[in-house]
Amino acid sequence: MKTIMVLLLLLLGIVPAHGATDYALPDCPIVVDAIDGPVHESTGPYTALVKLRDCEAKQNVEVSYRFVDGTAKQGEDYRAPQSGTVMIKAGQSHAGVPYTVLRVTDQKKQFALQITAVKPGQVGKAVAVFTIAGRS
Repeated sequence: MKTIMVLLLLLLGIVPAHGATDYALPDCPIVVDAIDGPVHESTGPYTALVKLRDCEAKQNVEVSYRFVDGTAKQGEDYRAPQSGTVMIKAGQSHAGVPYTVLRVTDQKKQFALQITAVKPGQVGKAVAVFTIAGRS
């Protein structure tokens, strides 16, 4: 892969030919996205994902988050930590945040997980939406 990138950079004129073999590719920027959840049709435990956008972590990445009520309410429709942090460990590309769907009613309801900080790095897609499906 490194050889292909160096050849591409050579073709684009970004790297001089005499130093191409010693060229180190730039580090992948640390950008973390909140991943939208599936539609939940039953109660039980689930895991929300926060994921690095383009690569695995070369170092531990701390992701701070909070859950936000929508039409689904904390303690009634779902249970989750109000806020907290998870660690994407070096060599990994994602981390999970546990939550539990407590009830499914005849109405479709939603809640969200919001990434509030990434250290080191930056927030990409900040909000993941989770839907508790209404019964038909």
